[in-house]
Amino acid sequence: MDISYLGLLLAMLLLVFPLMIFNQLKLKLSKQLMISFGRMIGQLALIGLWLQFLLDQEDYRLTLLWVVIMLLNAIMTLRGRLKLPRRILVPVLFAALGTASLVVMPWILFMVVRPDPLFSAKFVIPIYGMVLGNSMNSCALALERFESGLSDNWKAYYTRLSLGATLWEAALPPFRKAIQASLLPQILTIASMGVVSLPGMMTGQILGGSSAIVAIKYQMMVMAAIFSAVTLADFVAIRLYLTRRFDRYFLPIQEVK
Repeated sequence: MDISYLGLLLAMLLLVFPLMIFNQLKLKLSKQLMISFGRMIGQLALIGLWLQFLLDQEDYRLTLLWVVIMLLNAIMTLRGRLKLPRRILVPVLFAALGTASLVVMPWILFMVVRPDPLFSAKFVIPIYGMVLGNSMNSCALALERFESGLSDNWKAYYTRLSLGATLWEAALPPFRKAIQASLLPQILTIASMGVVSLPGMMTGQILGGSSAIVAIKYQMMVMAAIFSAVTLADFVAIRLYLTRRFDRYFLPIQEVK
């Protein structure tokens, strides 16, 4: 079932309610909200036209090119958002997100879905978008928590070194806490799925006409892919960041501003 442009306009009119609340509370969010929705509409319109072109062409080269562009855009987004040393950050993110992508996506395509054609844009781009988006957000949280864990406990870090610990052993406590903090939201999402909330992919497939059973199977597959990718990306990111953050004497190479 399609949504008419009039129906879409009526949906946008729901924004009247938050705008009224902003006005009542004298919050200076109305302009920001309208700009954000304007950007969203423009971006989604452009990406919709591009995705429709990809779906019509069914050219694996264009699909793979778009996958690379998505990966690079995710890295650049994190590079601008994270207040960590950029010289260290870019190669770490590229390795972490690239590793997660290269492990999870081929497994899904070759072993699970096996679409025909294999690199069908209809399957690759939506699934990779969900995997990459979750990995990107989790990576950001893991790296920030790891850096703050180090910065808040330098005394404990140097104490462990003085007692003969290796770099890995000295940094292991904040490493564990960062991984746990980054994965906890994913675990809570998985635990509440189906009872507290209906996930987006499952809802979209049902609205698109798929049976509920097929939609559920796809959602299970996607959640397994997302959690595996997130865990891999977080582990690789912190592990590589650790090796680049310190010199051969286990001293910080540079302070994070």
